[in-house]
Amino acid sequence: MTTTPRWYWIVAGLALIWMLFGVMAFVMDPLTDEAALEQMSEAQRELFEARPTWLFVVYGIAVFTGLAGAVGLLMRRAWAVSAFTVSLVFVVIQFVYVLFVLDAIGRLGLAQAAAFPVVILAIGAGLLWFSVVARRRGWIG
Repeated sequence: MTTTPRWYWIVAGLALIWMLFGVMAFVMDPLTDEAALEQMSEAQRELFEARPTWLFVVYGIAVFTGLAGAVGLLMRRAWAVSAFTVSLVFVVIQFVYVLFVLDAIGRLGLAQAAAFPVVILAIGAGLLWFSVVARRRGWIG
């Protein structure tokens, strides 16, 4: 492996922090209580309650493989690429289902339904790209 630039470690550290936020959101999701549901709009509440159990499993796979990818970057392991690939695939499955099958766009409007998913997809794609570049340059192996 070649010498890893200093900014690589900054990106890898930020990836870990981002993924830990994802893990925190995943853990908090089933703990949503009636008071939190009352703070949601009716459309948001309907979407929250309409999600099938398997979608929560997809969410977990997306989050924890993303976390594994971030750890892989910090450990300088090439399997980070595979972990980010799996994570991104499961993120796409999750958001396609929520946006189109559960019709989040129709219920909430495009801007409200798609804003955060677009950010998550962009960061996921960026981390996958970064891990591929890191592998090609010999920073991970």
